[in-house]
Amino acid sequence: MQPIPAGSHIVVGVDGSETSLAAAEWATAFAAKLALPLRLVHSSPAPGPMPEIAMTPAELAERYRAYRSELLTSAEAAVRRWAPGIGLTSVADSEPPAAGLLKAARGAAMIVIGATGAGAVERWILGSTALRVVDQAQCPVAVWRGDPANPSLDDRPIVVGCDGSPLSAGATELAFAWAQLFSVPVVPVRTWTDSAAAGDSVPTAMQVFGPSAMTVDWETIARAEAGILSTIVAPYRKKFPGVPVVERSRRGSAVRELLRALDEGQLLVVGHKGRGRLRGALLGSTTQNLLHRAQGPLVVYRGPGN
Repeated sequence: MQPIPAGSHIVVGVDGSETSLAAAEWATAFAAKLALPLRLVHSSPAPGPMPEIAMTPAELAERYRAYRSELLTSAEAAVRRWAPGIGLTSVADSEPPAAGLLKAARGAAMIVIGATGAGAVERWILGSTALRVVDQAQCPVAVWRGDPANPSLDDRPIVVGCDGSPLSAGATELAFAWAQLFSVPVVPVRTWTDSAAAGDSVPTAMQVFGPSAMTVDWETIARAEAGILSTIVAPYRKKFPGVPVVERSRRGSAVRELLRALDEGQLLVVGHKGRGRLRGALLGSTTQNLLHRAQGPLVVYRGPGN
């Protein structure tokens, strides 16, 4: 099993939008469950010279500093309403958003950023910023999507992608640990494809049995693939005996099946750059696909040293 990343705080990126505020509320509930303090971060460089505005560069920089401070003060007030007793700090930085978040997340247990919305959120989160944070963070990164009017944690299951790789193992243990803490089920999802399931055996069988070897018993293969998932999950069932588990072994696209499972869950956990028998199951392209398409919170696991 992989170690669960330890950390001293949870970092939340805020930009003044409704979506980032909902992500902060979700992160506040998460931090309270984990008994960790929250660190609100807004990082954005001041604009360059603007001839149409009668301000010196120093005045413009000061105006932007005041804007960052007001934005964080407003977010702090909201967090205090949601969780009056939570430990709370704020960081205003003039670095580009990804750099500021990564700097504030040194020693963090998780980074939370909001996705979708209008204006600044689209530019800040859905482009290179989110990808850079996911690629470079030394802790799990949660990209929050959902209903801003109802961002709380609930009793739906935690979904996790399982492919047998080391990072998938870390994601699975993290999902089970959170499920135990939140008293919710876990839904491990593993997908398989026709070629992966039958391809290795067909060439040899063709030599012995001829074309009749192409007749594939898919029910038998499906049972075998489900058995592989059960073997992967078994150590976590043993370590977390009180967590209800609903295994989902499915033939087809990993992205499609993970998103289907997320439709019935409250969040999805995947390991970034995972490799296993299905080498396409949790690769970077799949992570990016999920980042853009997931309609609920997506947690991308980054293990220690990765």
